Amino acid sequence: MRQNSKLGKLISNLFLCFLLMGFGSGISLQAERSTQEIFAKERDKQADLLYQKAKEFLEDRNHYQSVETCKSFLILYPGHPKTREVRKTLSTNYRMTGDILALAENELKIYKEFPNTEEGLESYLVSGKAYVRMGREDKAYQIFQDIIKNTYSSKIAQEAELELTQMEILGESKNK
Repeated sequence: MRQNSKLGKLISNLFLCFLLMGFGSGISLQAERSTQEIFAKERDKQADLLYQKAKEFLEDRNHYQSVETCKSFLILYPGHPKTREVRKTLSTNYRMTGDILALAENELKIYKEFPNTEEGLESYLVSGKAYVRMGREDKAYQIFQDIIKNTYSSKIAQEAELELTQMEILGESKNK
């Protein structure tokens, strides 16, 4: 009888230990989740502050600082919900400084990140126009043809057709 009571005590103690370990790990898991949530919120706050700083530099016409701040944002916070706005701010800076190649490349990145949006298609069109300005008609021609053939937006497709027509007219006048 004594052995049964010792065995019963041992089993109940083991059960209690497992129960406490399970409860403790639940608390630990819950604490880990809340810590992760806090870090995620803090990260978003820091990203928003960096984006605000980039916009302030742009408003102050400090384009170099704005460009560097936008680039830092894109490196530090990939996949952030404000990525598109940061890229647009970057494009505005490139447009203001006359860096057409950087503008074209950035607009292509916007298109690649957001190909199924109106803004993404608009960026694709802007990149084509930038290539025309640089004298890279071959690249621009490919972009405009792609927009005309594969876009669902008639407005942007019409703009691409207009750009192609202008390129053809200018090409004919150069050949005369």
